[in-house]
Amino acid sequence: MAGGKLTPRQKMINMMYLVLTALLALNVSTEVLNAFQLVNEGLLSSNGSLNAKNEGIYKQFEKQMEQDKGKAQKYYDMAQEARKISAELQSLLQTYKDSIISEAGGIDPEKGDIVQRDNIDIATRTFVEERSKTKEGKQKGKDLQEKIKQARDKFLALVDEKDRANFKLPLNADEPKAKAGEKRTWEFATFNHVPVTAAVTILSKFQNDVISSEGSVVEYLIKKIGETDFKFDALSAKVIAPSSYIMQGQPYKADIFLAAFNSTQQPEVFIGGLGGFKRLPDGSYDKVDSENPLPAGYSEGSKLKAEGGMAKYEVGGSGVGEKKYAGIIRVKNPAGGFTFYPFESGYQVAARAVVVSPTKMNVLYIGVENPMKISVPGVGQNDVNASIEGAGSLSKNTDGTYTAKVTSVGKCKINVSAKIDGKVQSMGSEEFRIKRIPDPVPVTSGKLRGGNVQPGTMQAQSGVIALLENFDFEAQFKVLSYQMVFSSKGEIFKSEAQGPGFTQQMKDFIKRARPKDIIFIDEIKVVGPDNQPRKLGQIAFTII
Repeated sequence: MAGGKLTPRQKMINMMYLVLTALLALNVSTEVLNAFQLVNEGLLSSNGSLNAKNEGIYKQFEKQMEQDKGKAQKYYDMAQEARKISAELQSLLQTYKDSIISEAGGIDPEKGDIVQRDNIDIATRTFVEERSKTKEGKQKGKDLQEKIKQARDKFLALVDEKDRANFKLPLNADEPKAKAGEKRTWEFATFNHVPVTAAVTILSKFQNDVISSEGSVVEYLIKKIGETDFKFDALSAKVIAPSSYIMQGQPYKADIFLAAFNSTQQPEVFIGGLGGFKRLPDGSYDKVDSENPLPAGYSEGSKLKAEGGMAKYEVGGSGVGEKKYAGIIRVKNPAGGFTFYPFESGYQVAARAVVVSPTKMNVLYIGVENPMKISVPGVGQNDVNASIEGAGSLSKNTDGTYTAKVTSVGKCKINVSAKIDGKVQSMGSEEFRIKRIPDPVPVTSGKLRGGNVQPGTMQAQSGVIALLENFDFEAQFKVLSYQMVFSSKGEIFKSEAQGPGFTQQMKDFIKRARPKDIIFIDEIKVVGPDNQPRKLGQIAFTII
């Protein structure tokens, strides 16, 4: 039905609006404010294009009035009513925009942006707190919501009653759904604590919705006359892009055109191969005329379902990476045969991923292999490379992961680049701190840490080891030397050992030990994977 579906452009605008609004809940950064400015500029440009399109339809009404006034008068008058509804609401929205911008210090002539664009009080005060000067004295935001709803109802009133249920208009101001049991009003959810640049963008978005709704209605009305200059019964703006996912610094490319189609006649689209079709210099495929119902390799079972004049292609996103598909559109030609129009396209399937960056834990340890996963969304691992800037080395493993080895305490930087469209581009960097592996804990071979001990238990120990606790890497420390001090009845005896094992003299001390005797193990020196000697604390045992 005319006006029954939003255009891809309108869907994209609405999606950008929702994403940017969600970003506000996270952090109103300069980048977010700049993004809102860009979206607002895009909306203003889109509004100009939509207004021009609508004016073209109004000119069609003028032609119809010249050709058959009696037939066109009813729909001409209804179209003028739609124009009036749109103009009134657009004017109100523009008044609010101008007021907010003025209160925020106006436009900075040098920067071309609002002076106080990050002010979050103006929109809140204007739409959530202030009340209009009407007899009812409603909140301005509530008043704006009601006027939007009234305009929507007036637009729908111009559509035949039988068509209203399926007639979709982008203009809407319904109350938001309650979240976690908390219900918020429309004006609060839309404007509360919203920076000025975002509030202006929101108002531009509603202007865009108004113009789009006006266009849907007048396009519907002129089709009701039954005599238009359009060859098909439906027109739709289409955008075809090689990829909808790009990286910063990478150009976005798309073919944008106006597609005409018949909403009552379902197209015949088949999915298959293009081996029998000739590729043209521009990359597309040449059409083929044939008396056969289908080319070789195709069957009626590969035909897509269609509705509203468009075939619907849907496939599960299984397997990560680039996916391609191709097929043909079959059209009956005047000669009684068939013409096949080949096509191909593709899409990217990305793995579900959560990126969490614990900045306080960006640490690399000396002496061990530090495993790292480094990737760039939308780019294959073979086209991603990383290097280390600082004391150390970074190597890429066969499975696409990386191993970092660092040599001295301080900081280092991991730089990442990727090959995109045949060019190597820098993707940014991340700083890491370099630390020594934590000191191990000295214990006996039976992992005794000191304290009261039975003679037999002490005699069962064979030496000293360095135990590394609560460390996620596989790292071992070697005991180089230590000293044992044996205190018995006021006498002190000492013995030194090289390596982890007790000397014979130490074993004799332990055998002689009686209750209340004390055994100290101190001057413990160890070495770890970083090859740097360390001195650990002592262990003290009291024989009981």
